[in-house]
Amino acid sequence: MFINNWYVACIADDLDAGPKQVRMLAHDFVLFRNDDGIQCLSDYCCHRGALLSQGICKDSGIECPQHGWKFNSAGKCTFIPAGIKTPTEPPKRARVPSYPVEEKYGLVFVFLGDMQADERPAIPDIMPEWESDEWYRDVIPRAKDVNYIRMCENYNDPCHVHYIHEFAKWLPKGVTIVDHELTDHYIKTWHAAWDAESKYSESAGLMMEYNVIGCVSRNTNYQPDYPPSIVTAFVTPIDESNTIIHMILLMPKNETTVLDGSRMRGATAAEHRMLVDMTRDQVMDEDYVVLNKARPKLAAATTEELLVETDRTLVKVRQMTGNYADAQGTVDTKAVYDMQDAHITVIPCPEHKRDPKGWLHKRAPLIKTDIKASLKAAS
Repeated sequence: MFINNWYVACIADDLDAGPKQVRMLAHDFVLFRNDDGIQCLSDYCCHRGALLSQGICKDSGIECPQHGWKFNSAGKCTFIPAGIKTPTEPPKRARVPSYPVEEKYGLVFVFLGDMQADERPAIPDIMPEWESDEWYRDVIPRAKDVNYIRMCENYNDPCHVHYIHEFAKWLPKGVTIVDHELTDHYIKTWHAAWDAESKYSESAGLMMEYNVIGCVSRNTNYQPDYPPSIVTAFVTPIDESNTIIHMILLMPKNETTVLDGSRMRGATAAEHRMLVDMTRDQVMDEDYVVLNKARPKLAAATTEELLVETDRTLVKVRQMTGNYADAQGTVDTKAVYDMQDAHITVIPCPEHKRDPKGWLHKRAPLIKTDIKASLKAAS
């Protein structure tokens, strides 16, 4: 699990007037609303370690449930009711980390890391259709006890569809991959379906996209004589063994241009509802039955899997995610778990870099990457 990335914490509409606890990267956070929007802090009070998410939202900030210490959206304690001479002048160390938050696609994105605003990557514009009223849309959140990289790989594996998912078992099994775009963070490939004569199609199949920023996959499904559908999955690691997925499903309401340039009718509300219900009640569980039992639990080394041509996209997903993690910092979860009974650790925030001194809670240990060894291996 790596820092300096945007992660989806929850659906924006699910955040009501009270505070909400969210767990990401093996750490706990509290989300709350004030007049400036949605805020995110580390969930543990710097006084006695109580959960701020058990407190109340008050005066545009949050009040600790144990002793009434008040914290603003920057994580600074602004009021200590008892124990200091001037309650409105807490010491500098009376603060907790605060993290940047943005709303997009009806979701709450939190930037977990210490990058400053001018170096921080933007949330990918991977789903421009969201802004249009011309598309049916719905969001499905689902937690799975599967490693997050395994989930990312699954959304970029075209061939599992024909065997795991009941709706696709009747389709021809072959897929031809046509590369479209590749950068350090992003990949886009056309997974062209075969017909009954084993010829690949220019217009039927899956356009698969993945961006490390946001750990997001977009699959646009084109099938003959049927409106296209878009399934976008944002993957957030809860810890090494548990993942939360926020899946957005879209279909066009009106006639639209499809991959081969022809025009295709729009979907009905009932067709979109069927897609949502089938995905929620069947498709996501079909994946889980296999992924939950697959080994190893973490992403395997490519030298320990017999990979073939149709695995090319998921291998790129694994490689680019690993490269970004090595460059930005990977949480040493074993060390975090070893420390958790005696210490509170926090994911570093931008203020840690601007003002590194005077913090009470320890920053989560990161795995040190041997850059020279990595470069040598890559060459």
